[in-house]
Amino acid sequence: MSHTSSQQNLFHDRIAARLAPLLPAGSKLLLGLSGGMDSVVLLHVLHCLAPELGFTLSAMHVHHGISPNADAWAQFCTALCARYGIPLDIRHVNIAPLQEVHGIEASARKLRHAAFAESDCCHIALAHHADDQAETLMLQLLRGAGLRGVAAMPLMREQGRQLLLRPMLEFGRMELLAYAQQHALDWIEDESNADDSYPRNFLRHRLFPVLAQRFPAWRETLGRSTQHFAEAAEILSEVALADGAGEVPLAVARLEALSPARARNLLRQHLHLQG
Repeated sequence: MSHTSSQQNLFHDRIAARLAPLLPAGSKLLLGLSGGMDSVVLLHVLHCLAPELGFTLSAMHVHHGISPNADAWAQFCTALCARYGIPLDIRHVNIAPLQEVHGIEASARKLRHAAFAESDCCHIALAHHADDQAETLMLQLLRGAGLRGVAAMPLMREQGRQLLLRPMLEFGRMELLAYAQQHALDWIEDESNADDSYPRNFLRHRLFPVLAQRFPAWRETLGRSTQHFAEAAEILSEVALADGAGEVPLAVARLEALSPARARNLLRQHLHLQG
């Protein structure tokens, strides 16, 4: 077996190991397909794994209309899915009503997830990877987020009646690039990824290369931190539930009986549960 073939099998095996316990035979799996390298790699992997794991694969491309190249991206995704014989749903959304309040990135994410929620698929695959995890942690820290904000993106998260799956979180961007090159995959480049006025791009292009010079394992280290934060957030949630979070109405006497920190934790969890 060649070195390249061995690497491919390892890549597929690791993703299959993550997905197999979460996808009962006959599941319908929907991939969020932007056309960028990350989602193109995941499309290729899932296409290879579908017969082995027994799921039906389809894809959705959300057309945000932000970029002048948005139509070309949709056409690329259409041609790519046609080549694999994978059904593709293209959804057009209007970001303008949300953009002023939430910003471009958050608004686009909200609209994508709203589009996913309209699908009849119960499992949604997203192409986030280890670099995304580290970037998100740093952004949340710089925003002063609490434990819930800095907790790791999980492999699996319930969202309404659907399960969001992120099977590539253990892989870094360079590993995905190597896979894409080995398989001669084509993808589109979002021109906004080169714009350092976006905080995520500033971190990616300016800060993280400097960190890597001094701390080569920065990605793995930050990834471990997100796991620790996630566990701590889960514990605080359990404490809040024991203290009465979710009770309607929430009695003021419950808050007054607790220490200030515990009362704030109860109130935060209660508000989160109430949406």
